[in-house]
Amino acid sequence: MTANADNIWRVPAYLPYLQPPLTDDSIADAEKIIGYSLPGELLALLRKQNGGYIRFSLPEMVHDSIAGIGPHLPSLTNFGWDQVQEYVSFPLQGLVPFDGDGHWHLCLDYRDNREQPAVTYVDVECDSQCQIAASFSAYLGLLTLDVGDDLVVNSVDVTTLLSLLSDVLGVSFDPPDLWAHGYPTYRATLGTKRAPEWLWVTPNQVIRGFVRDDDSRYAELKELLPGIGLRFPELAASCLIVGATAGVRQKVIDALTKCNIKVQSMRDAIKGS
Repeated sequence: MTANADNIWRVPAYLPYLQPPLTDDSIADAEKIIGYSLPGELLALLRKQNGGYIRFSLPEMVHDSIAGIGPHLPSLTNFGWDQVQEYVSFPLQGLVPFDGDGHWHLCLDYRDNREQPAVTYVDVECDSQCQIAASFSAYLGLLTLDVGDDLVVNSVDVTTLLSLLSDVLGVSFDPPDLWAHGYPTYRATLGTKRAPEWLWVTPNQVIRGFVRDDDSRYAELKELLPGIGLRFPELAASCLIVGATAGVRQKVIDALTKCNIKVQSMRDAIKGS
């Protein structure tokens, strides 16, 4: 599955990372600040959703968001290398970060080609750089859907599933946590105190956007994306996502099988959709 404007953005959207809708004027202003024209493939993504977390990742790399164009952090136009250049041995001018944490950055790299930037990973703390792709289009082709080792169940409601797993595995699920992701996460602890393992169940159908109620912009953002959406649009709305740490994953699969519940790996479920 190739990442594109219709499938790349994570649902629910984390509303504090969402910039105002993209306009021709805001693009022109951003390109004036940056000093370069932005890739058309990137602008296509931002016209669909102007920044936020993505459903895809790069192999063996921490990369989970793309900055939009606008006044809120993270923003494509809110960066500067003046305080950093002295710590690295390669030029930073011409690099435009679109993800990163201050120590590392994934950047549009205009240093060799002002018209078609490469995508380069730089680590200013380790004084290292590595080209990821020759263009933004090629970068999109490298992204893989981030599903981990999750499992998919589509034949039972969440209350029944939690009850069955509790009985078979002898566990109790904590009250649902909505703080982390904006949708309910039901978690149970397995293993031992010294070597804990975890099991969690989450829905596929969730709210479209979320902001935590302790966020300073909560009142402004809470109604920004009303309605519901699917975390994995390739799957049915009724699907439940089951995750487990490596030490108990097979035990959870065996428990589901014992309950006559059909279970698939997320990769197989999406591949067969």
